Amino acid sequence: MSSKPIAHISVILQNEATGSLAEAYNTVKDGNNNVENLYLAMSQTPDAIVPADAHYMALLHNPDNPLDPSLSELVATYVAILCQCEYAIANHGANFRMYLSNDARADAILSILTDDDLSKIENDQMRAALEYTRKLSLTPESVQASDIETLRTAGFCDKGISYIIQIAASFGYWARMINGLGTRLGAQIGMMGNPDT
Repeated sequence: MSSKPIAHISVILQNEATGSLAEAYNTVKDGNNNVENLYLAMSQTPDAIVPADAHYMALLHNPDNPLDPSLSELVATYVAILCQCEYAIANHGANFRMYLSNDARADAILSILTDDDLSKIENDQMRAALEYTRKLSLTPESVQASDIETLRTAGFCDKGISYIIQIAASFGYWARMINGLGTRLGAQIGMMGNPDT
C-alpha cells in the first residue's frame, strides 16, 4: 500500500463517510465493496460523485454505444495522454489493451499516441477518431462542420460521432479533475484489476 496520500486535499474514507457521501460511496463501490481512489478524492463534493459516475458509465459502458469498446477506451486514453493524466492513462490504457486482445498491437498504438505522431496509425477510421479527439481536446474553438464530415467519410455514423465527442469532452473533465486533485492510483488498474506495482 502506498504511503502517498489519496489526493492533495483531505479525503473522507469509506469507514468515515456518513449521509450523502456514504450513499454515494455505496452506489459507486465495486464488487469487493471498495471505492476507487477517483471517488474517494471527490469526497468533499459528495453530490457530484454519483452523477459523474453515471455519465462515465453512460458513455463507456453503454450497450447503445456503436463504437468498438477498444476505440472508446482509446479515445479516453488519448485525452489522458494529452493531459498527462497518469491515473487515466494507466486505467484506460489497460482497458484498451483488454478490449483489443492484442497486447503488442495495443502497446504499439499507445506508443504512437505518446509520441504524438498520428500519421503512424494505420487504420484510417481509428486515425480519424484520434485526430478529431486531439483537435477537440487542444483547440476546441477550431472544430468545424468539416471535421464531422471527415468522421462520416471515415465510416462513423452520427451516433458514433456523438460518442467520440462526448467521451473526449468528458475525459477532458476527468483528466483535469484527477490531476487537479492529485489523485493517486489505487490497488487495481483497469477493469481487469491488475495490481498496482
